[in-house]
Amino acid sequence: MVQRTRFYYNHAVYHICIRGNNRQAILKADEDKKSFIDTLNKFKERFGFKLYGFVLMDNHVHLVVETNQIANISKIMQAITLSYSQKFRHCYNYTGYVWQGRFKSNIIEEDSYILECLEYIHNNPVRAMMVEYPKDYPWSSYHFYNSKINPLSKIIQLDMFSF
Repeated sequence: MVQRTRFYYNHAVYHICIRGNNRQAILKADEDKKSFIDTLNKFKERFGFKLYGFVLMDNHVHLVVETNQIANISKIMQAITLSYSQKFRHCYNYTGYVWQGRFKSNIIEEDSYILECLEYIHNNPVRAMMVEYPKDYPWSSYHFYNSKINPLSKIIQLDMFSF
């Protein structure tokens, strides 16, 4: 099957989803999630993209990202997934694919859709019946937007989206 060509835009906002190969758990433990966040921070600094929201599930990740004028989303995601894959393989003595195919990305064209997208990703753990409320799940950007206490504030820096 032929893959569709990705189009790149300056300052585009994307909803990205990456999934573990065969939907396997690739963020099994809290340490894995911290490692993924470290990877995000590293490449956020290197590529200069903005991270508006995220949720780290056991077998997939949702991100809301805005690219700058220089970096395209494929290069950013290639760096993030390759780096985390190397850590995962080393930690779990794993061989083979870590991620399932190409990442999915949708361009967010309207500001109002960013809010809908953030609500969707923050409710992902609720839909998966892992928690009753988004505030109960520590591995998302929910607390950044909806709480005075952000349990991840020491390990990740988010960008506040302004309308």
